[in-house]
Amino acid sequence: MNKAPFSPRSVTLLIAFTTALAAMSVLLHNNDMVPITAGERFASNSYSISAIGHSGFYDLLRRLDQPVSRNAGNALAAAGKQGVLIAAEPDLRHALSAGTLRFMDAPRLLIVLPKWRGTQDRNRSLWVSEVELVSQNTAQQVLTIAAGRESALFYRILNDSENMVWHVNEIGIEPSLPNVIQLIRSEKIMPIVGNRDNMLLGEIRTANENKIWVLSDPDILSNHGIVKGENAAFMLSVIDSLRKWNNSGSKTVIVFDETIHGFQEQPGSIFSLPFRFPFVIVTVLTCITAALLILSGTGRFGVPIVPKPALGFGKVNLIGNSARLLDYAGHHRAVLERYINMTLRSAAAALHAPHFGDSRAERANLCKWLDRVGRSRGVTASCKDFLIDGEHDRLFERAINAHDWKKEILKRESVYHGS
Repeated sequence: MNKAPFSPRSVTLLIAFTTALAAMSVLLHNNDMVPITAGERFASNSYSISAIGHSGFYDLLRRLDQPVSRNAGNALAAAGKQGVLIAAEPDLRHALSAGTLRFMDAPRLLIVLPKWRGTQDRNRSLWVSEVELVSQNTAQQVLTIAAGRESALFYRILNDSENMVWHVNEIGIEPSLPNVIQLIRSEKIMPIVGNRDNMLLGEIRTANENKIWVLSDPDILSNHGIVKGENAAFMLSVIDSLRKWNNSGSKTVIVFDETIHGFQEQPGSIFSLPFRFPFVIVTVLTCITAALLILSGTGRFGVPIVPKPALGFGKVNLIGNSARLLDYAGHHRAVLERYINMTLRSAAAALHAPHFGDSRAERANLCKWLDRVGRSRGVTASCKDFLIDGEHDRLFERAINAHDWKKEILKRESVYHGS
């Protein structure tokens, strides 16, 4: 009889686990777990959890159920005509490469000027061990790309917010500023937060009437700064103002452009998706499950071994089982004494003996009557040879003698073996 190497329950649990892992992988895939290459996950981008990263602000939008996503392919197309595109701290090494400046064509755009450059921590690859300010020329180049040549002036000053006159206009919330502030001074950029001399957030006027805002200091939205003061509420108000511009609905998407940080989606067809992380885990488990299913249905080699039945049938097995149970109980004398008495009564009934009682005296009278009949039939044995009165030895031998005596007295044949 063939036996499967794995129980149906084990195979069912393995299939259920594989299905659950596949569903989780699809969920992660829908949550922006798009396979990407290149890019520094410790630097200033929405993938980074380091102090200078933007993942905190990105996660805040997600927890508030905002339609936000990252894009490492065509962020401009992902944002569409109504979406808000965020180009936070563009890296000029990637932003000046072919095609990555397409974010300037977005109808709604938030540009955040670069400020920090970090060194990757050797022990924690997603953290930075130290940071330094990028050159003012780097930030000025990004501002020039956004606002045009000789139209803006970027500079840094120490925090002197008590003596600064700030205007928050439509934002309505004053942020918590860092110790060293990056500010903009421009005639072409209209101040939204600040003034002409000290501009933190400004709007660039364009010929095609796109909505382009520039945030001069990234510390307002970085992981280490978003938790300070009213910075989180300030950034949410900025995004909300851009989304509501031109009477757009609340379904306006928010897209972080990550091509400007060197991230790129891995090319490939849908057939290569099962071999990418995390889908490759599901692929491996599916193959293991299929192998186990095939193995569980495969027969053994050679003739199957017929198992013995759990319980034997027939008189022989029944008598044997009963004898083993009686022997295990230990009441040997009582059982054999009852057997001998039943043998006497059976022989007496067959010979039509008169009625005798069950007392010991009556049993002795029955034995005398049976001995007289036995002598007349040539039986040499006597009932007294196997009766159990005072002696308790040789019980099994007495039972055998009683059995042989009965056969002899009833058949007139002597098969008595003697004591």
